[in-house]
Amino acid sequence: MDLPTRAALAHDVCTAALVLAVVPEPFGRRRRAMGFDDYVRHQQRADAVMRRLAPALSVAAATTGVLAAAARPRSAPWRAASVAAVAGAVVLTVRVHVPVNERLRTWRPGHEAPGWREARARWERAHVVRRALVVVAAATALAARRSA
Repeated sequence: MDLPTRAALAHDVCTAALVLAVVPEPFGRRRRAMGFDDYVRHQQRADAVMRRLAPALSVAAATTGVLAAAARPRSAPWRAASVAAVAGAVVLTVRVHVPVNERLRTWRPGHEAPGWREARARWERAHVVRRALVVVAAATALAARRSA
């Protein structure tokens, strides 16, 4: 397998892994209906996993996207769009999710925090956009594969 093919495959795999980590919502409906105590327990566990996993997957998807764009100029616009979508998801995460998650880490079940519903609503709205950006990243990576 030549270098351009390996770079494109690496980008596709890393982007797919990011999609699998961010897009599925097995507990989404339940999470949005939880009371404070259950919400805090659930989100603190999810945050502990995602704050380790998501940055690595995002960096891998963006880096391999740049490498694939450089290796295959014909599909470079699609790869660049994929990288831009991942970058948008990262910016959104840093600006909205990280501050909410940092507050959430200080909350304890049994001691309802003021404003927690508003924080949850803000996090949820941003999560919908983040999921959409990750889907765009995957769709443009797929388009790049088809254009190569």
